[in-house]
Amino acid sequence: MATLSFSLEPPALFRLHDALVCLTKFNESVSIEAEYDLLRLSALNTAKTAYSSFVLDSDKFFSKYSFSLGSAARAQNADRFSCQLYLKALLSVFKGRAGESRDKDTAVERCDVELHDIPDDPECVVKSYRLTYEPVTVQHAMFDQSRVQNQWRVESKLLREIIDYFSPSAEQLDMYPDGGKAVFTSFTNKITDGKEILKQPLHTSVTLDSKDFDDYLVKDGLHVAISVKDFKAAVIHADSLKTSITARYTRACRPLQLAYGSEGINAEFTLMTRGEVGEDDDDQTASSSKPASQLSARPAAQRVPASGRPSMPPPPTPSARSSARPLPPPPSRSEIISTAASRSAFADLNDSLFVPADDDRQWDEQDYEEEQEDILTWNSKIEAGAYHEGRPRPLTDSYPSFPSETKQPEPDETAIPPTQRISQVRNLGLFD
Repeated sequence: MATLSFSLEPPALFRLHDALVCLTKFNESVSIEAEYDLLRLSALNTAKTAYSSFVLDSDKFFSKYSFSLGSAARAQNADRFSCQLYLKALLSVFKGRAGESRDKDTAVERCDVELHDIPDDPECVVKSYRLTYEPVTVQHAMFDQSRVQNQWRVESKLLREIIDYFSPSAEQLDMYPDGGKAVFTSFTNKITDGKEILKQPLHTSVTLDSKDFDDYLVKDGLHVAISVKDFKAAVIHADSLKTSITARYTRACRPLQLAYGSEGINAEFTLMTRGEVGEDDDDQTASSSKPASQLSARPAAQRVPASGRPSMPPPPTPSARSSARPLPPPPSRSEIISTAASRSAFADLNDSLFVPADDDRQWDEQDYEEEQEDILTWNSKIEAGAYHEGRPRPLTDSYPSFPSETKQPEPDETAIPPTQRISQVRNLGLFD
């Protein structure tokens, strides 16, 4: 079982409080790693785009520091103990004890921290806090300093002054050199309120002379964008230590590291970057020479061209067969119109809900008692297709006319119309 105990003087306690406040900008929990010669506090944001760590030296930062591992841990060749604490619960210990009024009689004189231990000889007033922790495997952001191509170092006080000009709604920070000067431009492309249609994204640029930097070696025209929130958190904490801050990066879309240290604290911030990648970048050239590019080309090299594979010739398509025969001359416009009219009439005849006229005469008996205006008739003057398919058809639908079975009398001959009523001819002596 691991045992950890250390003591903090008031100056170290205040610096520890500031470090914990800085870690709250990245995550709601803090990962604690205890080793024989140091104590590391780290946090990784949920999107895994920003990582922050504070390394506390056991000899310089603490007045007393003791760490030991149990026999079970030594059997597994373990050299550290790691756990995770909720930052809000941990900061509640410092509430009202790490303020600006540090010279009062009630100020903290010493802070003793022990893991799984209770003090036996209390002095004055002792207040104990019971905090729960969770054993975890801490994730670290890897940064290869051997591949760094761009680097600058400046006093944190200068950076603290320029971040006051940035808008509170700014999201990204673009850093690039311009004519012997370093330009820091904060910008945002998101409109928080949908009603603000006329509101344009705000860009704020602050320029520093390269002579104000302790060291400034950056490639001309290189733009690197990082999160303004993460940059502010690092600068504000570095300014509280009154130390210089160093930035190291290779190019856009590669990690950027902000590092500083003072009075036994070594802080590192590894941030994700954005920007355009040039074609002449060394990383892109190196990646193109990796064997992975050859692997992507192997499937293409194993393909056999279609002309080299033995295969049966495909059967001729109907279009190819028809192209071999001579085509007849195109029909005239009158033939097309007559053909379309006959097809529409035939379709109307088959799709109609009425019985054709010849069947009507064959099976239906004429009703002489019915009025003439109530007799169903067929109107052959209506052209086929005159009504839309979606509209209801009238009672007088269009069908081809059929010849009458009885011969119609001539106008000069005297005859009885077939629709004349019997009551009209009863007095003529024919049916008496």
